[in-house]
Amino acid sequence: MDPPAHDATQSGTKRTVATMDSEIESLAASMAGPVLTERQNKRVKRYAPMTQVASQIESTEDEASSNWHPPGYIKHLKLRNFMCHEHFQLDLGPKLNFIVGNNGSGKSAILTAITVGLGAKATDTNRGTSLKDLIRDGCSSAKIEIVLNNEGFGGYEQGTYGNEIVIERTIKRDGPAKFSIKGENREEVSHTKRDLQAIVEYFAVPVMNPMCFLSQDAARSFLTASTPADKYKHFMRGTLLEDTEINLNRALEIAISAQNNLDFHAKNVKELRQEFEGSKGLLKQLTANQDLNRRKKALQGKLLWLSVVENENSLLKLQEGNNSVQDKIIEVEKKISGRNTTIERLDSDQTAMEQKTEDALNNWQDKKRAFEDTRLAMNRVKVEFDTQKQNRAETAELIKGAESKILSFNKIIANFEDQLRKQMGGDKKQMQDEAEGLKLKVEASNKRLSTSNVRLGELRERITALSAQNEELITAKKDSIVRKQEYLNRALQGNNSFLANFDLNMEKVIRTIEQRQNEFATKPLGPLGAHVKVKNEFKEWTRSIQRYLRGTVGAFVVSTVEDNALLKQIFRSCNLRVNPNVMTYKFDEFDFNAGSAKVSYPTIVDALEFDSRALRCLFVDQNRIEKVLLIKNKDEAREVLMGKPRNVILTLSILDAYNGFQCSMTPAKPFAIDSVAFDEKLKLVTETSSEDDIAYLKSLIIGEKADLEELIENHKQSLAKLKAHRNDIELEMKSLKQEITASGKREVSIRMELEREIDTGVREQAEADKDTYEEAISSYSLALEEIDKKLDEISQKAQPLKQTLSDSKHDVQEAEDAMTEIKQSSSSRSAKLEKLHEDVKYYNEKLVGYQRKLEETSRKIQEFQIGIEGQISNAEVYCSRDVAYAQDMPGTKEDVKAEIERVTIQIQRAESRVGLSQDQVVELFEKAKLKYKSAEKRYAEMDNVIIQLNNSINRRLQSLNYGKTDTCGTADTDFKQSLRFRNYSGGLNFDFNKRTLNMFVKTPNDDQPRNVDTFSGGEKSFSQIALLLATWRPMRSRILALDEFDVFMDQVNREIGTRLIMRKLFDDNRTQTVIITPQDIGKIASLDFPGICIHRMNDPERQNNSDFYS
Repeated sequence: MDPPAHDATQSGTKRTVATMDSEIESLAASMAGPVLTERQNKRVKRYAPMTQVASQIESTEDEASSNWHPPGYIKHLKLRNFMCHEHFQLDLGPKLNFIVGNNGSGKSAILTAITVGLGAKATDTNRGTSLKDLIRDGCSSAKIEIVLNNEGFGGYEQGTYGNEIVIERTIKRDGPAKFSIKGENREEVSHTKRDLQAIVEYFAVPVMNPMCFLSQDAARSFLTASTPADKYKHFMRGTLLEDTEINLNRALEIAISAQNNLDFHAKNVKELRQEFEGSKGLLKQLTANQDLNRRKKALQGKLLWLSVVENENSLLKLQEGNNSVQDKIIEVEKKISGRNTTIERLDSDQTAMEQKTEDALNNWQDKKRAFEDTRLAMNRVKVEFDTQKQNRAETAELIKGAESKILSFNKIIANFEDQLRKQMGGDKKQMQDEAEGLKLKVEASNKRLSTSNVRLGELRERITALSAQNEELITAKKDSIVRKQEYLNRALQGNNSFLANFDLNMEKVIRTIEQRQNEFATKPLGPLGAHVKVKNEFKEWTRSIQRYLRGTVGAFVVSTVEDNALLKQIFRSCNLRVNPNVMTYKFDEFDFNAGSAKVSYPTIVDALEFDSRALRCLFVDQNRIEKVLLIKNKDEAREVLMGKPRNVILTLSILDAYNGFQCSMTPAKPFAIDSVAFDEKLKLVTETSSEDDIAYLKSLIIGEKADLEELIENHKQSLAKLKAHRNDIELEMKSLKQEITASGKREVSIRMELEREIDTGVREQAEADKDTYEEAISSYSLALEEIDKKLDEISQKAQPLKQTLSDSKHDVQEAEDAMTEIKQSSSSRSAKLEKLHEDVKYYNEKLVGYQRKLEETSRKIQEFQIGIEGQISNAEVYCSRDVAYAQDMPGTKEDVKAEIERVTIQIQRAESRVGLSQDQVVELFEKAKLKYKSAEKRYAEMDNVIIQLNNSINRRLQSLNYGKTDTCGTADTDFKQSLRFRNYSGGLNFDFNKRTLNMFVKTPNDDQPRNVDTFSGGEKSFSQIALLLATWRPMRSRILALDEFDVFMDQVNREIGTRLIMRKLFDDNRTQTVIITPQDIGKIASLDFPGICIHRMNDPERQNNSDFYS
């Protein structure tokens, strides 16, 4: 039952009797029996927790004994370009599903896709104010496809849809989102949201109930509800008991107000009856002069009929003007229709043109990529050609040297011919061996020369590659120094405040929050780093601690989901460059000493000062800072962690002023160490935050400049080494050439000496040596031919590459020209569309003017018609038209009025005895009679309606109390069952008068149950999970979803909470449950619950130095 639209108590104005009567009648009609019967099916879907209990209990046993699952669960989910997912598909089981993966893997995007796909708005997901914010960066549209099971008994319109219902929602940046509902054969059945809502309501999937689809913020708000009132509020809202109670209280207020008005009506009816009896007595006294009265009545009727004729003539003129306006409206509508048709055609062409633009861009990118590939291949061919060209020059030089040797031998042969008969002394055998040795040495030197030539080419390529690589590194380092120098200049000029370290526009955000703080339920707190100060003795740990708290120091805290949305709107209006995290969190103070690290080393808690104890508890709750140790030396930190100290999860260590380490070790994971770089800007308060920031930036810039100089120097040294190596090779080649020349000369000299000893052998030996060099020339010529052949091959290889390069360049230019032409065409179409839209706007305004004129004329015509009908009715009361236009009646108004005056004088003489005129008496009697009869009838109707209303409200209040008792009892029973999972006992205590919900739990170590608020750590988290399951139990939604319920738990309690959820939900045929968690529960599920579906998301990329000590 929906409440009436107007509430007098809220508006602050007194409602009239007529308004109250209208509300009573509408409320009574909405509570009538037949109407309730007609709408029963819809209420069953909408208020499933209140109406489906009996039917579901009856069918539980039959369903549990079979493998059949009721229709309505999600079989398959498919995403395209939605949030972080480019192409994503997921098959879900009909019962319990776990979606696991590390942070950043897109788990939460799945829940957002399900809620949006089933009809939710962007603001309902806490992921943005517009659905367009959910489109993946760089994409123009996103698509969600959800396949619902529609198989078996209870399916929705199976003759139309078949065994599957496919729901598609497409989101576009340049247009509205669209729905498409298809059947099993993938043919569209509908595209309206109303049909989607009908399907969702039929299967009892309350998408807008925040307790059925708990996002991260909603789960955090429920699981961290700190007061009994908050718990009671969440429970009543989730089970819809709160809505029912509010509506019934509103109806009760209306009934009480109606009874008060009815008592006032009773007094009025009594007074009206007295007036009616008095007027009836006066009328009886006036029975004389009937003829005069009838004559006067006929004359009065004649006056009325004359007015009727005048108004009928005026009505005819208005109708003629109305027809003229209608003709103008038809003409304008034709013009609007013609332009809309043109706009639709251009819109369709524009969509095709946008696709064509995208295709042209892709084509240009492909052509550009092909051009770059060809250019790179051409450069490689050029390097190969230059290398072979240099080899050819060196080989030609060798040929030139050999030819010079041959000339020398020719001279020697000529000289030996002259000295043929001269003899020489010495050991002939030794000289022959030396000549052969020199010959072999020359051959070996030639081989080494060829090898050195190859090495020289490779070394030149390495020098070129090294220069290009170092140039990129030097450029990147210079850009980094420029950015830091710009920030330092702003800080030195006083343009950067501490808040500017978070964002340049953060001060504007804080001022806006101050100006609009009355719009918040509680003023937001943040950025949190501005409310946390590092103690002076721990100043050196500032950047290491800030690096660990990176996700929290820049965050804001609000108390409600509405405040969350309002704060994000302020962020956008202030144009923040970063997107700060906004936590919906209620501050609470608790004792965390029992969970603090039990070692002699300080923790982050020891190093920080907070504006309030509640803020410190928030950091403990969010970042577990009481368990993080500060140990300078990483090796010492490793020794501490290897000892497995109690309540220690992480250690921080310092490498230098810019870098540090984070060490951790868990039972499931060996020792791991991650190196981290500190942030440039301070986001935690210190005694001299601004000066420290400037000093740090200066040292950072100095360090990077030193790194740049070192990089340049290293490049120079590396290049110098390579060039020195190149010079060594060139010197080696030069030495080899000299050695070949000297050995050749020596060999020639020895052979000449041998020829001197032997008259005939001198010439023969010289000729043999000549032949040797001629053979060498032949060998070099062959090598030269081989090199020429390779050069020809390279040239032939380069020719098609040159052509391909030219063609690629031409293709790139053509693609770019085509893309430019398409963009210009698109721009022209846009201008034409804009002109058409302006024309449509103009004609629409003109049409509105005509329509207003037509409405005004039609209203006047209707008023004239109603007035004429009223005049005719009034005139017929006095006389008919025929009587009024009889021959004995005056023809003009003046004559009629004159005769009426004469008749009136005669009647007044007879009325002087009564004190009132006859007309006054008759009028008084008719009015008193009408008022009395109407009030009497109205009173009887109102009395009957109020009796029915009170009876209906009493029945509904009684049903509400029964429903509260039953729902709360069901939740309490389920809560107790969950407690027994850990050998606990206790229950839920509902106080309907104080509107509070307290959880009392007794652990094996307690003598009596305690309030859960007194617990800390695992017991409290487990109890909150048990309360969530107890809230779900009476809701009986077809689909339930929960995002990261275990974000505040340690590993042990995560496992316990997960096992509890498995035990409670794994065999529930009536509900499909989707749980999103970052922990890997594969081993847990494989132990006892084989039917659970686990879906693992791909891990995001991140740095891990776990093998630091390996």
